[in-house]
Amino acid sequence: MTFTVIGKERIEKLFLINILGTLEALKNKKITIDESEAIIFTPYTFFTLEEKGVNKKIIDLLQECCELEDVESLCPDKLDKVIEELKQRTLALLDKYEEDKMQKWVQIDDVK
Repeated sequence: MTFTVIGKERIEKLFLINILGTLEALKNKKITIDESEAIIFTPYTFFTLEEKGVNKKIIDLLQECCELEDVESLCPDKLDKVIEELKQRTLALLDKYEEDKMQKWVQIDDVK
C-alpha cells in the first residue's frame, strides 16, 4: 500500500497524531511495546524523518518513544508516567500547528 501525504507541516502533524494514538494504545494495553516499535517507534522512522527535514523536536520525541522498551524492562513502575509525559509533549507540539483547511490530506493507493 502506498500512503501519500503532501506538505512538511501535514507530515509533521500526521506523525504527531500517530505518536499520540500509539502512546494512548500503549497506555491502555491495546498494543505492546514490540508492536509500537514495529508501527512507528523505530530508529528507521526518526532517521528517515530527519533526512526529510522534519522538526527536530518531533525527531527527539520519537527517539524517546523508542526507549520505552528500556523503561519497561528497567523501571516498569515508571512506564505509565513516562508514557503520559510523552503524550503531554506530543500534545504541546500539536498545539503549535494551525488548523489545515485542506479537505483531503492523504492519498491511499494500491490497497491489497
